Amino acid sequence: MDTILFFHTSRRQAWQKEQDGAFRFARARGWRIQVVEPTRSKPHVRELVDLWNPIGCIVECSGERSDYFNPDDFACIPTVFLGRDPRTLPRWASFINPSSTGPGEKAAMELLKAGITSFAFVATEGNHFWSRDREAEFRRILRLHGMSCAVFGRKEAFRTERSRTKACSEFLLSLPKPCGVMAENDYAAAYVLDIAGRLKIPIPSKLSVIGVDNDPHLCENARPALSSIHLDFEQAGYRACEILSILIGDPSAGPIRETYDALGLMRRGSTPIGSGTSPRVTKMLAYIREHACEGISANDVAKQIPGTHRLAEMDFLRATGHTIMDELNNVRFEHVEMLLRSPSQRLGAIANICGWRTENALRAAFLKRYGMSMRAWREKQAAP
Repeated sequence: MDTILFFHTSRRQAWQKEQDGAFRFARARGWRIQVVEPTRSKPHVRELVDLWNPIGCIVECSGERSDYFNPDDFACIPTVFLGRDPRTLPRWASFINPSSTGPGEKAAMELLKAGITSFAFVATEGNHFWSRDREAEFRRILRLHGMSCAVFGRKEAFRTERSRTKACSEFLLSLPKPCGVMAENDYAAAYVLDIAGRLKIPIPSKLSVIGVDNDPHLCENARPALSSIHLDFEQAGYRACEILSILIGDPSAGPIRETYDALGLMRRGSTPIGSGTSPRVTKMLAYIREHACEGISANDVAKQIPGTHRLAEMDFLRATGHTIMDELNNVRFEHVEMLLRSPSQRLGAIANICGWRTENALRAAFLKRYGMSMRAWREKQAAP
């Protein structure tokens, strides 16, 4: 069985998804993937290649500085870099990276639509290229609308975590409120929410926060739950193997360089819900956003506020122009669309993920809403 060495540096949920995609391709191709875990010192790439005699390598780089891997060590073997700054790669190198556009634009538009006029971007000490790309796109969209953006964590240097937390606390307190914050990823966003909680800054009325990666563990356990932009990491891992397969099959092939997009924004409690709505309706909207995909009913939503179901429906209809059940379906279909945009997502699993009791129930509801099957909708979205 042919062996592929899969080097990685990240320990985030994104890496697990990338690994899932790579293993899915490997099973179909009959490859054996040997994962090489990150170490404190630079890996001995050439010794590992001699030891395993692989037919190719995938090198995931998003968790360390660019100099952790020396590209020249991979020059003698087909290799695909995953999440590596292209400016640090030689001309012969192939890669697949997150798109420089997408997350920043989606975050900016979400916050602008909420009527927010003060903005900030929060980075970590890593100064990764994908973080700089997200900041640049976020700021570009804001400039188009005549808005500016404060930035934390890009140029500052902190000796201790305590000094960093103190500086971030002062930064958040100094921002004009209400303020919309985009963080470079979910870890940075959860960090912001934690500090805001200690400072008793109301979320999302005074500070709205959006992360990137849509890591369920981080997002759903944050307080409040974190809105996050979903990147298709599993498809990135799968596509990295596809590119590697092309390079292995044709040694004379030139470098293949691609990017993958953001699938959408998973809205949760850290971003505004219904601007100008009453506290009763806002509470119902928040509950729907948090629990719509858990199979809840309109009656479950109505129970979140005092009074009868009929009164809750009347308040909701007056504020939104549609029923509680309509809103439940809107949120569920929003999630369905995001999953359908991922080629790696099995159609049969979507119903359970998004709150339908059976696959047939979702298929019938989807056909009625969109006038086509889920498969046809996916193919239409994928068409050039």
